[in-house]
Amino acid sequence: MKALLGLWLLVLIQEEKSFDPAVHEATKSFKADDFLVIPVRVHLLRSREEDALDCRLKEPDVHRVFEKINRIWNKAGLAPSIESIVSEDAVRPPEFDAGDLNSYKATRPAKSRADGMAHVYYVHLLPTNGVFMGRDAIFVKDTAALRPVKGGVDEPLPRVTSHELGHAMGLPHRQDTINLLASGTTGWSINDHEIETARGWATREAWVLSPQTALDKKHYEVLSRLPGESEIKEKAKAALKK
Repeated sequence: MKALLGLWLLVLIQEEKSFDPAVHEATKSFKADDFLVIPVRVHLLRSREEDALDCRLKEPDVHRVFEKINRIWNKAGLAPSIESIVSEDAVRPPEFDAGDLNSYKATRPAKSRADGMAHVYYVHLLPTNGVFMGRDAIFVKDTAALRPVKGGVDEPLPRVTSHELGHAMGLPHRQDTINLLASGTTGWSINDHEIETARGWATREAWVLSPQTALDKKHYEVLSRLPGESEIKEKAKAALKK
């Protein structure tokens, strides 16, 4: 009886395992030197006037989220990297409607919208978990909630952010429950065709960085976590220790 109970518990634990590579469709793999680094400026919007625009996240939350984002996108040889984290007051136009997704694009402060990177804006509430309205207008709510699937991501924000970044890379929805581009689940799988599409987008964008250029621009954190071994990875690790 004890043996059966132990076996049942083991099966239960295995079924609840997050980031389970067994559910992943990708057959491709990439060496550290083949990675492409995608600079992302993270905006934590704040507002005393509008609760929907008053993000509750802190900088340590962003670093945790992006570490998990990279566990997802590393399957494609891509590394979204925090260019900077900007905590700033949201713009609240007089006609702002928290129930209208189209209202959110106008809440971006103009002074922090630099070229040469993607922009992710975290807010407190949205009508959906997230929305892609352009490379410089990716919105994710800090209250995102997802339907769990076997082997899926263990918290919503990395998955929702990765999903919207996927749209920025040209990927459409694909309603397979374990898939990153499915709607509303914790699935994180991408297939080889999606990898080719995403990497094709990255190679066409002049602002996406090679590992060496990323090192020169001090993207040490993301480079230090690349899979496999490389000289650039070791240099990034050494730079973090200084």
